[in-house]
Amino acid sequence: ANVVVYNYQYLLDPKISQLVSRSMQRECVVVFDEAHNIDNICIEVMSINFRMPTLEAASANLSRVQREISRLKESDAARLNDEYQRLVHGLANSGALNASDELAANPLLPQDILLQAVPGNLRRADSFVLFLKRLVAHLKKRLQTEEVVQETPLAFLSQLLHEEDIEPKPLKFVAERLRSLLRTLQVTDVSDFNPLL
Repeated sequence: ANVVVYNYQYLLDPKISQLVSRSMQRECVVVFDEAHNIDNICIEVMSINFRMPTLEAASANLSRVQREISRLKESDAARLNDEYQRLVHGLANSGALNASDELAANPLLPQDILLQAVPGNLRRADSFVLFLKRLVAHLKKRLQTEEVVQETPLAFLSQLLHEEDIEPKPLKFVAERLRSLLRTLQVTDVSDFNPLL
């Protein structure tokens, strides 16, 4: 089509913008109608609101995932290892990890490649769940305040590092790692895990 009309939220919301932008030609003109509202929309789509019931539900989800991992370790530990290998190969295919002959030939990855690919606290499924539990506990602690706190993302990350020793780098991998783990655990109703997603 020569002219496509979208609500501009579709282009600004990172959750769906990639889907919309794929259908656009490389060289195109984008016109925003009612552009005076863009600031508010950007703030809205880039903000995250946490409520204690959501974090409590996320904690319950993580306990459920932890039980499923323990069950799977007893019945089919190879599936957890296969899930990790798929994750590494997915990173290689996406360009986040340089695929090499050594990577393809050696199921035990060289330590330096492994450290660059997936942070250590996300590699094993049980370590990943413990990482998420620490993150959720930190968010719960932050909500237990009597005053409103407004801070920049960098200030939040700095405090997360200082108080919980959680580096920013692993946070980039959390969403994909969680989706991969839920697929491995054969979770059929992902909506049960909305508090984590």
